[in-house]
Amino acid sequence: MKEVLLLKMVKEASKIVITSHQNSDVDAVLSCFVVKKLISKINSTAIVSVVTSGMNAQARKVVESLGIASEVRDGDSIPEYDLCLLVDVNNPMHLGSLRDNISYDKPMIIIDHHRPSTNTPSKALAILDENAVATAEVLCDLMINMDVRPSKEEAQCLLIGILSDSRRLSMGTSKTMRNVAYLLSCGASLSEAIATLSIPMTYSEKIARLKASQRALIYSLGQWIIAISNVGSYEASAARALVDLGADLAAVCNELNDEVRLCARASEEFVKKTGVHLGEEMDKLSALMSGSGGGHAGAACATIPKGCEDIISGFLTLMSNRLGQPVKKMD
Repeated sequence: MKEVLLLKMVKEASKIVITSHQNSDVDAVLSCFVVKKLISKINSTAIVSVVTSGMNAQARKVVESLGIASEVRDGDSIPEYDLCLLVDVNNPMHLGSLRDNISYDKPMIIIDHHRPSTNTPSKALAILDENAVATAEVLCDLMINMDVRPSKEEAQCLLIGILSDSRRLSMGTSKTMRNVAYLLSCGASLSEAIATLSIPMTYSEKIARLKASQRALIYSLGQWIIAISNVGSYEASAARALVDLGADLAAVCNELNDEVRLCARASEEFVKKTGVHLGEEMDKLSALMSGSGGGHAGAACATIPKGCEDIISGFLTLMSNRLGQPVKKMD
């Protein structure tokens, strides 16, 4: 039924905008690109624009490597539209500088794999699958259900999106593997997809990771180790690096102009044994501090108009209350 509604909404629109969350990652950007291609097959006369409030460094390198950079642009505003698609995001508050450009009175379609938030527009056509490892996987299912076979280029983009969000298939389900096999049958190349994602880390990202490690404060939460740090960029990568070093849970903040972006990462063992869903916790933290946040069980971020110290304190208190254990600073 949702596929039928999507077809109807796309066919009736003449000006369509596709957007995603701020600091858009590989899965988000490539999914936006494939959605644009899908729309052109459904309604060839529609004017379709893909605009994000900014891609992360890896996503930018990937679109340049694939030669599709001209298809996706950064911007602080979006053109006039009569249909908007939110891809890899279901909370308009996560759109960064574009969030005030979205009209809740106009038709909206959401294609995403994150857990819905309290700010998910109730009137939107929501095609959501929390069990999917990537929005690219949701799109793969959607195209199969619509009997629309992706081109070789589209299949390659979807495969790269799945590989990126699944950490090279270290996460996923049997359906994820079936979708990967389907994309390979459509002409995608696993070796080329891995090569596209294997872009050497930049000098700046290396420095950010090392500085995060150097500045890290270590806390205990029962049997778990929490690492807290701050950097001026690459906060998500820095948080992942701290988990790779041995932390069960890491949170790294980056002070921007009038707000702080906090990124948290957790080990698979921490998520499995505690039942903590970082996306939910970031949503709670954001609600308490007038910001916006969300994400996955083991990876989430929040953008909050407060100081780094207050946000970290709030995060640690939230974790302490969630697990019923005191947070203790370690020497």
